[in-house]
Amino acid sequence: MTIETSLPMSHLTLARLDIYVFRANVSVPVVTSFNTMNSRATALLRVEDTDGAHGWGEIWGNFPTITSEYRARLAAWALPSIAIGAEVTDPAAFQTYVRAKLRVIEVQSDEPGPIAGIAAALDQAIWDLAARKHGISLRRLLHGNAPDSVPAYASGLNPKGAANQVTAARAQGFQRFKLKIGFGDDVDLPNIDDIRAGMTDDETLFVDANMRWSPEEAITQVSKLSDYGLGWIEEPIRADEPAEAWRALRAATTTPLAGGENLRGDQAFTESLEWLNFMQPDVGKLGGISGCYAIARQTLNAGVTYCPHWLSGGVGLLHSANLLAGVGGDGFLEMDVNENPLRDAVSGGAIKLRDGSAHMPIGPGIGLDVDDAVRDLEPCRLFHETITQAGG
Repeated sequence: MTIETSLPMSHLTLARLDIYVFRANVSVPVVTSFNTMNSRATALLRVEDTDGAHGWGEIWGNFPTITSEYRARLAAWALPSIAIGAEVTDPAAFQTYVRAKLRVIEVQSDEPGPIAGIAAALDQAIWDLAARKHGISLRRLLHGNAPDSVPAYASGLNPKGAANQVTAARAQGFQRFKLKIGFGDDVDLPNIDDIRAGMTDDETLFVDANMRWSPEEAITQVSKLSDYGLGWIEEPIRADEPAEAWRALRAATTTPLAGGENLRGDQAFTESLEWLNFMQPDVGKLGGISGCYAIARQTLNAGVTYCPHWLSGGVGLLHSANLLAGVGGDGFLEMDVNENPLRDAVSGGAIKLRDGSAHMPIGPGIGLDVDDAVRDLEPCRLFHETITQAGG
């Protein structure tokens, strides 16, 4: 879909790509029901046009933990012949063009995820570039009256020490919290009890099973959770389970259901609006700003709440925040509260938490220039390639 922006889009001629990967160890691993992250990585894509203006995007790369390095190299190999020299007047149309040009290699390599991820990062960077050239924030380019703050929640609460993480997040200004579950009733239920015991009436607890249960197990588990007053249960079963399984789950609980980060294709999103109360596309997986804007509009038109998914670095976080503000609705911004020195180096302090809301920086584009942070992260750099010719 063509996105009607608040100002006419500038004509952009892309001239240069810079692609980076940084990695840093963490003292406390990030734990999910299916895997663990012992380090945090961020893969960044910088695009520059012939006027010297630039923008930043982030390549999704949480799992497996080795994927960030690979996806960055894939971007350096696959994108130059499409992007360098390209003239862009409509970022959404250009994203469609990029995906079409990459389709053969996507099918041949059987790698829809990595291909989607590098295309999404390029789209993010182009939108950031376009907003910077106008001298306005990305959210105001998407909607002239977009707010400077959005409701937020503290995400990624580990099964060990979750109640302490909630206390720390509350002190930062959060009023909503998301706990990872799927570790067994002996872990999940005491964690929920401990967190709820310290909550106030204006606070909300969400839970995320990370697709841990079979459809049959999920029916049992959501019943156990039904009396906890949860804000939502996220991905209790695999995103690609048949519609019948999701409908049965929807019928088994009155607790709202959330999902969307792992859906693929227009039909999957359209169908899931039948059973999801909260739709959570990821700007790093699903078409960048262009793709997620379209999903968000479809979601809101269906009466479902749009909440962007994001659990990686600072560039993608700021894109997600600007997109949520630009699209509108009453959704929440996901903010990972686990240790991530790379995220903090890029965006630490850029978003201010007050009374449960994330207040974004007011600068152009995503709100801050990443160039200085990238220079500071040089000790953590694993990969950097600059490309100024279409042949790479």
